[in-house]
Formats: sequence, structure tokens, C-alpha cells
Amino acid sequence: MDSVNQYAAINVKAKYENMKHMRILILGNMANDGYAVAKELRKMNVDVDLAVNISDFGMALPEWEDGTMSDKIDPYSIDGDAARKMWNPPCWIRYFDFLNKVPRKKHMMAKIQSRINLIRMMREYDIIECHVPFSIYSQFSGIPYVAYDAGWIRYFPYSNGFRDKLARRGYRKARKIIITNPDTFEISDGLPYLDKDKILFCPFAIDPEKYRPLDAKELRARYVNESDILLFSPTRQIWNEKGNDKMIRAYAKFVKEVPNSKFIMVAWSIDEDNSKRLASSLGISDKIEWIKPVPKNQLIQYYNASDIVLDQFILGSWGTSTPEAMCCQKPVLIFYKKNYIIRAFGEEPPILNSFTEEEICSNLLKLAKNLDFRAVMGKKSREWIIKTHSSRVVAERHLEILESSL
Repeated sequence: MDSVNQYAAINVKAKYENMKHMRILILGNMANDGYAVAKELRKMNVDVDLAVNISDFGMALPEWEDGTMSDKIDPYSIDGDAARKMWNPPCWIRYFDFLNKVPRKKHMMAKIQSRINLIRMMREYDIIECHVPFSIYSQFSGIPYVAYDAGWIRYFPYSNGFRDKLARRGYRKARKIIITNPDTFEISDGLPYLDKDKILFCPFAIDPEKYRPLDAKELRARYVNESDILLFSPTRQIWNEKGNDKMIRAYAKFVKEVPNSKFIMVAWSIDEDNSKRLASSLGISDKIEWIKPVPKNQLIQYYNASDIVLDQFILGSWGTSTPEAMCCQKPVLIFYKKNYIIRAFGEEPPILNSFTEEEICSNLLKLAKNLDFRAVMGKKSREWIIKTHSSRVVAERHLEILESSL
């Protein structure tokens, strides 16, 4: 049995003396990581609340992670009020409406009032951890804050728009900056206005008790026979960031050697049609099954139904999909920048690093043709994620960073 609660006996409030009487706010919920961290900190008896913007993208709602959403729901058009009725949210979640989806000119005063209300909320706490884009506003709250970056730093340093200038200032004024994507060290290292000593790495939190090997034979049987190979990629279709086109071309080569295979891909984002056209031009449309984005409880079933999971092949690190799949004991193919991954973790992960079409295809064949190798890679993957990404390990790291920011 996995020792997923290896630090459960730690008295956190004794260990982190300065946090004994502190009220913490995690503001925002990028990739549901705010929810994962807050949930674990609550288990550790830390006084933390999570503030969730109900007009945010559907995948940033806790309901996407732990609610009872249908697999037919569209994350781009989720009704936040309706979503909350699908479960009993914890009392430590505070919902607010940042009015993302209403026209600025028509509702200018309401938007201004929502920003004022947000700053008032911040002032109820002793320290804040701000997800995108809330460090823009926390810099005016008078409360110490940590900026949490899950990739936003790839965009705002390069524009002179007013919002981007505020974003840069918000990061500069933060007590610390948490970076979740190791490849973005390459960017932060080159920004002269950021103090490098306050930029700290902390991975996404993955709950090993939720993301674990499960029986998904029924779902698998919808797509392949038991002896066939089933691939799965949950990645958004954005070629210039994710490299989906390389992955599809690699699969076209792979399927010539492993014809008894199917590939499930998720149909979402700007290059969805381009990916479908590419598959058609390569003559493999009948080998690819397209599904819509599914909430996490269903996504876990897809991880477990598959033999190999493929993520992204451009950026050089990972979001939540790779560690989720690895925690479900599945081998994953992804491209990672070795120097930045070692800088973040002190070692390389048990992943077959793949950048070119040839590398993706070759590593797919290694895994597909050797069941024992697949099993070993899956087992090592789960062990590594528990060591590096498990909720308790990551939550303690967040608490350590917050304490050092006071």
C-alpha cells in the first residue's frame, strides 16, 4: 500500500510556529491546484480559505475536480451557480463573481465594484496566495502576498498593455513567486525586474488516493479488445504549445507497426479542426476516437483504461495531466527540458523523454511491444509522483513558502 500520508502525524502548527494564528487565503484556482492545496492544508488543521471566481473557466471550478458533473458538460459554458448545486462544497470555499463574462463598457461600474469587493476580502486575511490574475489586485491590498504562477509568466512580460504592466508590477511586489512549470525558469531568469531569490519551485498537488490504479475495463471495451493497445491524450489542441501535430504524425508511423491500436484524443481548443484534418490526410481518422473534455472523475477512468498516455511535446515541462496519469500508474510520453527539470526536482522522472516525431514513435513502440517494460514504467511513475507531487508533500511546501513570506 502506498504511504500517501507519510507526514500525517506532523503537528503542522507546531512545526510552522509563525502560522499558528494566521489566516491564509488562496485566491483563485488555476488548474484546480488551489483547491487541491487548500483541501490538504485543511486536513492538516491549517486555517486556510479558498476564494473561487464563479465566472472563471469551468476547469478552474472545484466542481470540475470533485463534483458530480456530467461528462457532456462544456467547460466553456458552465453555469457557476448551477455547478455549486451539484455537490456540497466545503465551508472554507468562498465563491465570488469577478464578472469575466460580461461586457466591460456595459457593466463598468459593476466590474469596478467587484474589484473593490475583492480587495476588501483580501484584507480579512493575514497572507494571500494569488493565482492568475489576482496579483494585479493584491498589490493594492496592503496584505503580504505570494504570486502563484502556472504559466502566465510566458505571456505578460512581452507586452506594454496596462494590464501586463500591472501583472509585472504585481510579481515584482510579491513576497515570493511560486513557479509550477520548471521550463518557465528560462523566462524568469531573464527578467531583470524580478528578484531571483524569491522565485521558488513547487509542483502541482496530486492526491494519490484519488488518482490511482482502478478497474476501467468497461470503458476500455468501448474502444479496443483487451489485447489491443489503447493510447490516450487529454491535451488541448494547440500545436505551437503542445505539439499535437507531431504526436499525430508519430502515431501514423506507429500504427503501421501496431495496427491493433486506437488513440483517444480530446477535441478542444484552437487547433481541433487542424488536428482532425491532419489525421484524415494521414489516413488514420478511423484509428482516432475524439471525445469532449470530461470532469476529473471521468478523466481518471480514461487514464486507467489506456495503456500509454501522451501529453505535450513543445514547452518542456508539464501541467496536471502528466502527474495525474503517472499517479494512475500509467507510462507517459512528454517532452521535458532536462536541465530545468533537474533544477526543480533534483533528478529526472521515469518518463521516456520525447521531442521529435521519431522519438515519440520509437518510445511508443518500446512501451507497446513490451508489457513488462510498460508495467515497470507505470509502477515507477506512481512512486515518483507520490514522492514529488503528492498533496501532503506539496501542501507542506506551500506552507513553508507562506511562512517565509511573513
